[in-house]
Amino acid sequence: MDFVIKWTQSQGQDFLQDSRGWPKGKRRKWTKDTEDRLKEIFHDIQNDPSRFYCGATAIEQEWRMRNPKISPPPLRTIGQLLSDLGLSGKREKGRNKGAARYLCYPEYTLYHLLGGRVAEADFIGMKYIFGRTEPLNFSGFSFKKEPKLRYFQRISGQTAQELKKACSSFFKKFEKPDFLKVDNCLATIGSASGRRNISQVMYFLLKNQIIPIFAVPRKPFSQASIEGNNSVFSRKFWNRIQFQSVEEVDEKLKWFNASSQEYMGYKPPQKAKEPKKNFVPRVYFIRQVHEKKETRKAFIDVLNEKVFLPLSYVNYFVLAEWNLREEKLSVYFEKEQKQKLIKTLTFQINPKSKEKYPNL
Repeated sequence: MDFVIKWTQSQGQDFLQDSRGWPKGKRRKWTKDTEDRLKEIFHDIQNDPSRFYCGATAIEQEWRMRNPKISPPPLRTIGQLLSDLGLSGKREKGRNKGAARYLCYPEYTLYHLLGGRVAEADFIGMKYIFGRTEPLNFSGFSFKKEPKLRYFQRISGQTAQELKKACSSFFKKFEKPDFLKVDNCLATIGSASGRRNISQVMYFLLKNQIIPIFAVPRKPFSQASIEGNNSVFSRKFWNRIQFQSVEEVDEKLKWFNASSQEYMGYKPPQKAKEPKKNFVPRVYFIRQVHEKKETRKAFIDVLNEKVFLPLSYVNYFVLAEWNLREEKLSVYFEKEQKQKLIKTLTFQINPKSKEKYPNL
């Protein structure tokens, strides 16, 4: 108290002067030398045509390769330094209302309760290059969970045969997943009118002991991982380069895939999976429950068959499992990371599919 009295009563004090804090623009820990290293790495990566990622993660990886004895700043610090130096581009954030969680999308079931590694595959919209009227088509593959991976291939067209070839190449180069999540296009799910049919893609995957999972029709967020990767493909590869030929596209796509694999730190498993002795052929369908207003009944559409459910599930998402060995369909509802069976019914394979694939 004695000190405070003397301090407040002392003459010649300027109360407008504040000597606290740290000089603006001067960093406490990271020096100008750190900034110069980051700038050098950033520009080297950006000027390398075979590199497609120059954000904080890519800079940290390159720093460790160049300076193994000097620890880089934390990722958040690198991001802040890049921002302060005017080297980071701002991305617009989309609106996220959390509808998937609110409507009980079976995310936890897919990635934790099914008991296996899930990959996603999709076609990328047609692309064009200068001087060529024929479009280019691509397929994209993604592993959402660790070890993560994104991979793209150029294909002749968006057909079942091309998807099967792309899958075979992907499985051989990297690994076979336990499940493959795909869209509901005709190339994957098959006939638009036939009921309970086994499509070419279903049979191909099941023959490889991979269980197909069909996403929600007309709901792109249900393929969020692969749709996000398709966005990366556009931003960092296709929209970045003015391609002059198909040969140039193929060459630089190899660079892009190599850069993506290095960026995500993916390494294929050392040993291929052994064939399962007790493999049960199944197909999964993620569906949103709708109401048939004429009859006020709730239903989902599975392979052109209406499956009726209690009205209380209208607008919610459910997961339907088709056991091809028992020819039964089981419908599950996920709530708070727990799975509940809400309906089971006989779901026979179409006789034409049985004739076509007798050894299924």
